[in-house]
Amino acid sequence: MWYDYRFRAYPDRTGVTAEVERHIDIHRQAYNHTRYEYSVLDTDEDNIGSAYQHQKRLTEWKDEWPVFSKVHSKALQKTVERFYDNLSNLSEKKQNGHKVGWLNWKSPASTRV
Repeated sequence: MWYDYRFRAYPDRTGVTAEVERHIDIHRQAYNHTRYEYSVLDTDEDNIGSAYQHQKRLTEWKDEWPVFSKVHSKALQKTVERFYDNLSNLSEKKQNGHKVGWLNWKSPASTRV
């Protein structure tokens, strides 16, 4: 049997608020960079077009931008996966006749804790 425990988090009391905000900002940057690469890079030439192919590029990102090395690789993979999940949700809505646009750029002000 699987149990989920839910506890209130009080990050100010333990002094980790700044660290949490920094991690959220790094994931915001990764999301935005995934969005940028998806829209700009040629899918055939750069092998971009699926979450798995995009996750392979994370090691290149870490070499080019050391800030991505500050968070765990699995968390960055989930950020890339979240972008592709959002993209598939948009395409499903479009197929169902809804009027949809494009995924928004995440600004630094939108990720304040």
